[in-house]
Amino acid sequence: MRNAELIEDLTKILKNRVDEWEVFYSAQNGLSIEAKDGKVDAFKVSSSEGVGLRVFKDKRVGFSFTSILSNESMSELIENAVAGSRGVEPDEFLSLPSPVKSKSSKELRLFDSSLDEVSEEDKIQKAISLEQAAKDFDPRVTKVRKAVYGESYFTSRLINSMEVDAEHSATFISSSIMAVAEDRGDSQMGWEMGLSHLAKDIDVAKIGRDAAKRAVLMLGARAIKTIKCPVVIENIIVGELMELIAPSFQADNLHKGKSMLKGKKGKKVFSPKVTIWDDGLLPNGWGTSLYDGEGVPRQKTCLVDKGVCTGVLYDTYWAKREGTSSTGNAMRSHFKSISTIGISNLYMEKGDMDLNGLLKNMDNGLLITNLLGVHTANPITGEFSFGVDGLWIENGKVSHAIRGAAISGNMLDLFSKTDAVGEDLRFLGRVGAPSLFISEMEISGMG
Repeated sequence: MRNAELIEDLTKILKNRVDEWEVFYSAQNGLSIEAKDGKVDAFKVSSSEGVGLRVFKDKRVGFSFTSILSNESMSELIENAVAGSRGVEPDEFLSLPSPVKSKSSKELRLFDSSLDEVSEEDKIQKAISLEQAAKDFDPRVTKVRKAVYGESYFTSRLINSMEVDAEHSATFISSSIMAVAEDRGDSQMGWEMGLSHLAKDIDVAKIGRDAAKRAVLMLGARAIKTIKCPVVIENIIVGELMELIAPSFQADNLHKGKSMLKGKKGKKVFSPKVTIWDDGLLPNGWGTSLYDGEGVPRQKTCLVDKGVCTGVLYDTYWAKREGTSSTGNAMRSHFKSISTIGISNLYMEKGDMDLNGLLKNMDNGLLITNLLGVHTANPITGEFSFGVDGLWIENGKVSHAIRGAAISGNMLDLFSKTDAVGEDLRFLGRVGAPSLFISEMEISGMG
């Protein structure tokens, strides 16, 4: 393979030019099909391939990348990386990891070899079926926006001067849709999606129906008065809140004071019902791989144990800086950038009660199914103020839809008040969460 030969040649040249080096090759191919009115509205094909080079010389770091894979471009790649290192300050903590074999014996289920055997027409039909399933659910579903089916194939190889040589391949399949329901002058939207490394897990008909169901359920939504009541927060919404907290577990953010968990390690911050993990070896996890973006074996790290903050996520640099070991959380998904600390698969451990059980346990209260303005939350203090849509529950069952409400407070306070955790753990991308029950929360309404 010509690319493999180029990379091998590049590593030979580097041995005499710099103190330490890291070569990262990645290639990605994908397609995205959008359906509208029973036909293909957009068919997009994407492709990228290239090499990124990080070098250390005299404790200075330099980086360069290229998407042109030739002998000439490899020479230029080295020159640019070395030149870049001259303009930065030396850093004694710069280092590369040594090779350690992954201990995982799990079947990670990251690659679907059947994708190439499915015809283009069949893939188009999946997008069309997705749209049709939403329209067929209820006559009040009048429009569908963004009915999309997508696939991508990713492969990478990382080699460094410490003799690390790590390869990774995965397929990614996704499907998403926005359905619009209308009735008596009222218009509501419902969104749904599916993600997996395996095509058999993506049920486009179910995704379409579930989006339509969400839209229909919100028809006739009413405003409510300000009230203190029990709430159940739906799993995908808890996942959104978890995404806001996730960067606070990173060593770099903790060190720089950009974390709402600074100074809280070893302290009880969350409810005893809450346990949070980062698991880079989770089978079929969106962020799963044997090795991280520096070639360090992935692992499972407990971040919160029954409410107590116990763990921090490290890459090689920040582990050395703080005198500990990397947790395998160097993130790198493209040859155009160097690795940074990030989550692999971050999730809250599930409980033992299904959603219906949580609603019956609540009896009367609000099921929160949508948040507005999540991006406005303060990632350092945890302060937030969100618009809220949801379903009012009476006697454990749905009574009617609610919109125009709001909640505000602090993220850590919210998770500290969790009284019950559902069993309905669901991942959207790298973050997973179950539904939560909180016995009392103030909901701001229309007076």
